[in-house]
Amino acid sequence: MAQFHIYPNPGMKKLEIPYLVAVQNDHISSRTGATVVIPLRANAQPVEVMAPLVEVPGQGVFVLSTDEIFAIDTARLKANVGMLSLSDRAKIKPAVDKVIGEY
Repeated sequence: MAQFHIYPNPGMKKLEIPYLVAVQNDHISSRTGATVVIPLRANAQPVEVMAPLVEVPGQGVFVLSTDEIFAIDTARLKANVGMLSLSDRAKIKPAVDKVIGEY
């Protein structure tokens, strides 16, 4: 389970959320059996900082739906379809900070 790998959504909402991106540190995921993921939504409107567009290699752009972050059993995630680029990875921390930050 590698951080920033993109996996097909094993859940029931595959049309709306075709992919999940693993954001948890590999060191922790390897010990817990679960990993924190952020859904990648199709046909959604991006929101500045909180829900930016990211690219799934060979599949197009999707909205990083940071407000829907959750943990999933790593056994449910099958072969990855790619990895976020360095520029897309840089969008994650500001997005998470926006969701959980103080106002």
